[in-house]
Formats: sequence, C-alpha cells, structure tokens
Amino acid sequence: MTPPLDDPAAAGDALAGALDGLLTGLGDPLEYGLSVLLLRDGALDDDAHLERATPLLVRAQAAGVAVLFENRVGLVEPSGGDGVHLSLGEKPGAVKALRRQLGEGVILGAACGASRHAAMLAGEEGADYVAFGALDGSEATDPDLVDWWARSMTPPLVVCGAGDPAAVRSYAEAGADFIALNADMWLHVDNPLAAFTGLAKAAGHNL
Repeated sequence: MTPPLDDPAAAGDALAGALDGLLTGLGDPLEYGLSVLLLRDGALDDDAHLERATPLLVRAQAAGVAVLFENRVGLVEPSGGDGVHLSLGEKPGAVKALRRQLGEGVILGAACGASRHAAMLAGEEGADYVAFGALDGSEATDPDLVDWWARSMTPPLVVCGAGDPAAVRSYAEAGADFIALNADMWLHVDNPLAAFTGLAKAAGHNL
C-alpha cells in the first residue's frame, strides 16, 4: 500500500522513486508475492489524486503489478487502473451494483472490517476478494477470523493490519491469501528491499 495520496510523503518524486527502487530491486515482483499495489485514498480532489497516482501506477504496471484505487471508482477507467478496493462496511447490494457498473474485467475488492456478515455478502455479490482489518493498521485482524474464512469460504482473503514480521507469519499460517502491507513496513525503513524480502519470507515465500 501507498500512504494516503494526500500525505506529504506522497508529494513530489520521493514515493515514486522509492517504489521504483523496490520494484527494480525485486526484479520479478511476483516471485516475492508482490502482485498488487493499493493506492490509498485521501482528501485530494480527483484531478490532484490522479496526478499523484499516475507515476506510481505506471511504474507498478510496467513491473506486472496490478494497481487498485481505494474507493475512487471514477478513476479506474480514465487512469487505466486495474480495479478498486471498496471500503464496504454494512452496505447490502453495494458490491453487486458496482460489479454491474464496472464489468467483469475489473478487480473489485471489498473491505469488511471484522464483519463476517459483510464479507459473506460481498462474496455472494461478486467481490474478487474480501479484506479484514483496517488499512491504517488501527484494527488488527483476529487470526481465528482468518482461519474461519480460509476453511469455510471461497473468495480470496486479504488481511490488513499486520504490524511486524511475526504478525505476517501468523496470518499466512492461518490461511490468508494476501497480506496488505502498510507503507511504513516497506517505505520508511533504511533498506526497503531488505525489509520487503524479510516480510515475504515471513509470509512463507522461499526466496
């Protein structure tokens, strides 16, 4: 994940440069489990948001990494982005309506907090994945919830809120399909490449 795109850390070239360095260092990001970049939302208007998003989107897609917008449904098509991560909550019908609007070729993820009901509903309505936890790390996910979903449900599960390698390992062992890494875990460190590869190893990738 990026920081929210209205964050000072997302201004200028620093974030794009850091992302470029990480992707270049990895060579093939998919070998390390890096398959998606989530562009966090913020208070910018759509034009300003898209201006900050575009350099990140271009770099990620060039490396074979899909790019999702958090909630900015209207920016997916004009940007050439791959999909949207929808902060769902308890909104019956939201995923179904959005799937109809976007079509089948767009990735549609549903962030469901800790709600089993919202997650099951999102899966039934056509979400490509459901997500538990909070993107800002304020709400960690119960590993038992991850285990329940992995054993009982079909749509892929993304877990948010992992704050360190031990948490990443715990969620991976519980059955999470993907783990959303807060920007602090790879961006604000002395060696982003080493930090990311350490997290990938914690998630079970044999590097």
